[in-house]
Amino acid sequence: MTNDDALDERLRSLFAGCSALVLEDEAELAGSLASALSRHGFADMDVVSSGTAALTQAREKAYDVLILDRQVPGLDGISALERIRESGGPSADAPALFLTALGTERQKVEGLAAGGDDYVVKPVSDTELLARVAAMIRRRARWATPEQAERIENGPLLIDSRAMAAQLFGQPLDLTPREQAILQVLGESTGLPVTRSMLWSRCWSDYNFMPSNAANTIDVHVSRLRKKLEAASGDLDEALRPLILSVRSQGLMLRDLSQQG
Repeated sequence: MTNDDALDERLRSLFAGCSALVLEDEAELAGSLASALSRHGFADMDVVSSGTAALTQAREKAYDVLILDRQVPGLDGISALERIRESGGPSADAPALFLTALGTERQKVEGLAAGGDDYVVKPVSDTELLARVAAMIRRRARWATPEQAERIENGPLLIDSRAMAAQLFGQPLDLTPREQAILQVLGESTGLPVTRSMLWSRCWSDYNFMPSNAANTIDVHVSRLRKKLEAASGDLDEALRPLILSVRSQGLMLRDLSQQG
């Protein structure tokens, strides 16, 4: 099995039996989104072209994820999500991703303030979309209790977001705030790829744009993080090194260390 096949299997396992509501009025794009989700394990998808229809569906049915365009006929995506959140219906707390052509800083803030969990500007690759959906679903699963939201335990690796600290085999890691943020984002999607644009949006949130050299900037910080993890990983099985992998055409991935004896 190739690395790509293995990653596809992880996504299918995560998405198995999941349901999605897609609000998109461009028929070709809506079909492409539904196809990508279906191929990777989603069992049930409803595609609607208006905010009013999305609101009706979300009030009647529980979805695992909402994917919403902002510019649709009638009730826009922002208003639709606000009403879904207020409705108290079965999908009121479902993680929501805005997928839209509106990409200014203010527009992104509007989407997140309205209850969105993520915001992606069109066009977007299947890889980026699936990675972001996976991250939302994994984060929502971890937020079942406050303790789970604050601590990520991955075998001998512990990441504590509240204390802004991490340790490997009980040894504290001396990380910069940026390195800690990167490790946190990778840890939330352990075993699954995280794209560099996802890392930038979460770990460089103080920037309102993604510069042309962003990938190089990320890789420099990841390289330093790798070295610190390697220095503390003396008891780690060789098969689990390095802890952070570069995944061709998909981004970066933190290894699942649960098999470490």
